[in-house]
Amino acid sequence: MKTKNVIIFFQFLLVSNYLFSQENKFKIANYKKIDSKEFVEIKKQNPEINIKSIFENGKPYTKKEMDSLIKNSKIQNYTQVFLKDTINNELVILNKELTKEEIKNKEIEQKRKIKAEKEYRNELDGSKLEELNLEDINGVKFNLENLKGKVIVLNFWFTQCKPCVAEFPQLNNLKEKYKNQDVEFFAVTWNNKETIEKFLLNHKLDFNIIPNGKLIIDKFKIPHYPYNIVIDKNGKVEYINDILVLNIFKKLENKINKSLID
Repeated sequence: MKTKNVIIFFQFLLVSNYLFSQENKFKIANYKKIDSKEFVEIKKQNPEINIKSIFENGKPYTKKEMDSLIKNSKIQNYTQVFLKDTINNELVILNKELTKEEIKNKEIEQKRKIKAEKEYRNELDGSKLEELNLEDINGVKFNLENLKGKVIVLNFWFTQCKPCVAEFPQLNNLKEKYKNQDVEFFAVTWNNKETIEKFLLNHKLDFNIIPNGKLIIDKFKIPHYPYNIVIDKNGKVEYINDILVLNIFKKLENKINKSLID
């Protein structure tokens, strides 16, 4: 009799777990698909909106899950789908696993994109910049008009980039060296203001820090981090690569010095 009760109990657990999983399975049909720009705009206009990040089975997409995917080199096998609940005040980031065919197509598209961006950088390198708009962490706005006559140094970085952070002492020394000259230094990152403010409690970076800089990053098609760009007094752009380049700071100094003279 006891054995029978145990069997019935486990059958109940199996049925309960099945029903629970069915009830919690995410149904994409209940949401409206939006693009990343619309997602950001909705979030900006509704700061209190509920946002959740999940897998297709409804399981929360946590930092632990993300770290596990990165560790196992599987993060590239997922893509993000941005959704809005048309009834509830909610945004959803659906982390969708790609099929083998989708992964193959993604790799082909990535190669095409890398090639196109490299060609774009080659065209922009050495050309005159027509527009540049920056807003620092304190809300101060900069553009080519109020930076006229100055050499502009743009350093691209983000808080989780160890090589970027390792450069901070040298970047600060570079800034100090040109303290009384017509040179403006900017550190551009896609991290938001809140993240940067917490980060700066334990790290010193003397540049004008530009948070939420994705538009600038996209404008110059930055391929990796850290990365530097120098814009001379006449608005001429020069990319200065940090990968496989020896004496990067010497190269930066030489370009700044040349730009100050020209």
